[in-house]
Amino acid sequence: MQSSLPTKPAHDLDVCFLRTCRDRRSLVAVRNLATGQSLTFADLHEQYAAILRALGQLRIGPGAPVVTRVGNHPVFFALLAACMSAGTALVALGEATDQEAAAVADACQAAAIVTDRPLLNAVLDRTTIGDGIQIAALRPAPRLEVYGESTVLKLTSGSTDLPKAALASVHHLVNDGRHVIQAMGIREDDINFACIPLSHSYALGNIVMPLLLQGTAVALRQSFNPLQFADDLRSSGATVFPGVPFMFHRFRSLELDALPPSLRLLITAGARIDTATVRWVHERLGRKLHSFYGSSETGGISYDDTEQIDEPLHVGRPMPEVTIEIRGPDAAGAGRIYVAGTAVAPAYAGDTPVDVDTGFTDGGFLTSDIGYIDGRGQLVMTGRVSPLVNVAGRKVDPAEVERVLVGLPGVVDARVIGAVCDRRGQQLVAFVVSDAGLTSVTVRQQCAKLLSPHKIPRRFVFLNQLPTDARGKIDRRVLEALAAEGTP
Repeated sequence: MQSSLPTKPAHDLDVCFLRTCRDRRSLVAVRNLATGQSLTFADLHEQYAAILRALGQLRIGPGAPVVTRVGNHPVFFALLAACMSAGTALVALGEATDQEAAAVADACQAAAIVTDRPLLNAVLDRTTIGDGIQIAALRPAPRLEVYGESTVLKLTSGSTDLPKAALASVHHLVNDGRHVIQAMGIREDDINFACIPLSHSYALGNIVMPLLLQGTAVALRQSFNPLQFADDLRSSGATVFPGVPFMFHRFRSLELDALPPSLRLLITAGARIDTATVRWVHERLGRKLHSFYGSSETGGISYDDTEQIDEPLHVGRPMPEVTIEIRGPDAAGAGRIYVAGTAVAPAYAGDTPVDVDTGFTDGGFLTSDIGYIDGRGQLVMTGRVSPLVNVAGRKVDPAEVERVLVGLPGVVDARVIGAVCDRRGQQLVAFVVSDAGLTSVTVRQQCAKLLSPHKIPRRFVFLNQLPTDARGKIDRRVLEALAAEGTP
């Protein structure tokens, strides 16, 4: 039995989504490549209606925080639309251990969790919405709007610490989606190949919003499978592929010699990509890798829509309705990148008064990225002032990994830094001081219980003590040299 459409949409995302479901009812919305199952827009609307009913039954109302950990599951699209319609504050987790998910749910005082995994016995009530997905109430829903209606809390910087969650309203999400559609020329009849995490800001703007706003279909994979990738493209008829640099690096190692003619647009984001890979893809596969720059706090910032390959590589011009300023420029014109626009979030969850030297300020966001605007108005990235490590397109905060390591039995002290990695862009190297004869295997096994896979260091170096400089501070230069010695 098909569900009927609500007659009073709550906001502009509701208007667009319900119109899309009505006009494209029989067309495929999401194809799950792992199972071969296809969902039409009519199916998607039924899921949406079922989720709304479940939220109502559990009394999860406006402002109530809802944590989701369904990963790249087809239900994610209907879930986001339903939560925005219900006015909840959605906290979307990507890869997360049970401990990480529990920590986030506790930190944000989540009223409910949506999951395809076994539930804790402590839930107050639960309901199943089909396909193995359950919604469970964790505590009574708050009477007051904790985070405001129709909000997504975007966890940033690879961290599961809630204070680093950008508060993006439904209007910020819609604006970001509009900007992406306009700047990249994403069409209603395109098919987005999705293997980046749907919970990340990149996918929300490039994959989720185009489907909800205008019906751009999605071919969905749980994660990037390089050996299956070429077959996936051919079988799905994908026309657009938003990826991250390490995926395109794998193109070279796989020695791909052709891409399906249907694939017209390749987008790279999440980290700077090297010129050699861009040139290889262009010369060998006949495609330009279009660089896209954005963040959880701001949505899309700039996009390279040109077909030529310039030196140095740039990340294009500002997205629609986006203003970029270079603050504190040096003699060469490079400085901190400041962003303002209609998709920029207003604050972090639980934000305190900001330091004018970082974060949300002056009605926009001051990033940790360094760059300059060249003579053609294109943004060139030159570095960061942040210690974040980019592991295969995913940001990791070394301090978070260090806290986990120091909490392990037998670990006296630890430091984590990033090192160059040919396959993953960067890898984590952990320097560990132990008084218990620990090995890499034992430490890695313990980390696996507490950290997502991409946050677990690839290498462990055991030292009697951490090196210090003349002032008694940890000497990062020594650690960096040690990390470089073992870099493949």
